[in-house]
Amino acid sequence: MDLSAAVASPFTESIDQTLNESDCPESSSTWREVPVMIWGKRKKLLKAGSKIRPISTSLFSKRFLSTPVLETSVTKDYDIVIIGAGPAGSSAARAAAQRGVKVLLVDQKQHIGVPIQCAEFVPQLISRHVLFSPKCVVQPIETMVTHLPDGTSQEMKSPGYLLDRSLFDKELVTSAILSGAEISIETKAVGLSPEGVIVEHGTKQRVIRSKTMIGADGVHSSVARWTGQPALKSMVALQCEIVMSKPQTHVDIFFHQDYEGGYAWFFPKGRTANVGLGVVPSKTSHLSDLLNDFLKNLEEAKKISRVEILSRTGGSIPCEPRRQTLFGNILLVGDAAGHAHPITGAGILNAVIGGEMAGRIAAEAVARGDLRYLENYEIEWRETFGESLSYASFKRGVLEENWNRREVSFESLIKKTWVGFREYSHERRSASWRREEVLNTSRQV
Repeated sequence: MDLSAAVASPFTESIDQTLNESDCPESSSTWREVPVMIWGKRKKLLKAGSKIRPISTSLFSKRFLSTPVLETSVTKDYDIVIIGAGPAGSSAARAAAQRGVKVLLVDQKQHIGVPIQCAEFVPQLISRHVLFSPKCVVQPIETMVTHLPDGTSQEMKSPGYLLDRSLFDKELVTSAILSGAEISIETKAVGLSPEGVIVEHGTKQRVIRSKTMIGADGVHSSVARWTGQPALKSMVALQCEIVMSKPQTHVDIFFHQDYEGGYAWFFPKGRTANVGLGVVPSKTSHLSDLLNDFLKNLEEAKKISRVEILSRTGGSIPCEPRRQTLFGNILLVGDAAGHAHPITGAGILNAVIGGEMAGRIAAEAVARGDLRYLENYEIEWRETFGESLSYASFKRGVLEENWNRREVSFESLIKKTWVGFREYSHERRSASWRREEVLNTSRQV
């Protein structure tokens, strides 16, 4: 299927729009479920009070339920409800819908893909896992250059792309809908009930029944919280888009002791660049000043001609994988599962891969009528990228423990814990890091 054709259709533009109340019959009592157009044909709106076929929702265990919400009514049944329409959620929706099950994708944002909360770099490997049009690629990347405080640098091959993340996300949602999934934007999941997931659209609350649910709602996942999971260890980041002085085909990474637990980056996007900085949460109050100083340094190094900020964004980045991602009939994917790389923060590739796994396995579980099949999700993601995340988590522990130790060479520490240096992989084949991970896990438990 040519997704570029789908993206160019009126549908793509309309997923960023909301229907006016006048567009909805019985607007005072109608929940606008799928405010989209596909080649001029408006999808039917679900009217309040529509007849439904009840299904069992007993798998929503009482221990997972949120505070009771009054005046809610059941609106419709689905096989799978997915919370969050980022790369993980959209990939899950597409994979599940392709297998013929009834899928609803829910997102609280008005516009898919914005605000952008990542540096937009993806490895070339992503092309093996998802189709996207050339329009999504702002520029190809060949190498990554890592800069240390002592003036030395290391270059390594790092083929990939700088994306237009907003368009990329829209294409993934488009693909999910063309595969048969339904989407409800401006709709916030606010809790669980014995009937299913409680969603809020404007001033209306409804309960959506489903056989399974996938939480793809980011690092501060509400779905994870409803299942009793603690907050993930994370980094905080601030980023701006600035005008470049000259083009380049590599990304730059900068380390400094002031950037505690993190690093600064310069990612070219043709005529502009994403410039950002991430640190441990305890340094959040210093983040804005650190970024301003970094921008001045870039200006002095003539990487930018002047500090002209076109846009700003910020957010949190998970830096540890969750120990558990399956709770009854609820799955966690993407950042909600802590599937971003604990050292680099990169998460789009794992979100796409993990989302596809979750959607495919959830659909198969529904088709079999046996939700025990969902256990294959945890098995598969751990076999695919679990060891990489665990090793990076171990390296993050080493990084944070030694960051401010005077007796430890900062440059040597970075070489041992950053993926751009050969030293990063030296311990990978040994059993020592695995033992340390087991100890850390037992301490958390």
